[in-house]
Amino acid sequence: MRKLTLFACLLSLGSITQANDALYTARYALCMDHAGGVTVQMVDCIATELNTQDGRLNGAYQKLRSHLSAERKKALQTAQRLWVKYRDTNCDFYDDPQGGTFHRMLASECVLRETAERAQELENLAEVYSN
Repeated sequence: MRKLTLFACLLSLGSITQANDALYTARYALCMDHAGGVTVQMVDCIATELNTQDGRLNGAYQKLRSHLSAERKKALQTAQRLWVKYRDTNCDFYDDPQGGTFHRMLASECVLRETAERAQELENLAEVYSN
């Protein structure tokens, strides 16, 4: 039963990854394909892509800040700090200490997904404020 559940989770992780392909680099998809379902290699792919997405997030944050008044910059900083706290707390839940490397991978993928989505959100806001 546990193997069936693990298999179902892996399938859902694959569909989540495919659904977010527009947010991720092509290099990430290629890395995940080459990982061949090996959890440790998949975690490495996620870590590499997270570095890319974190850079994207920081760039979007700075671009948005450049279009804001001092008061709005402070509000953005507060929102971003709360978002980081939410992301980390939410994704930490995925990392079940009794779940092994698979749950570590789920937690890592959560951080990646949340970071990429937040980067996209801030990029969109920067576009709105730049007009």
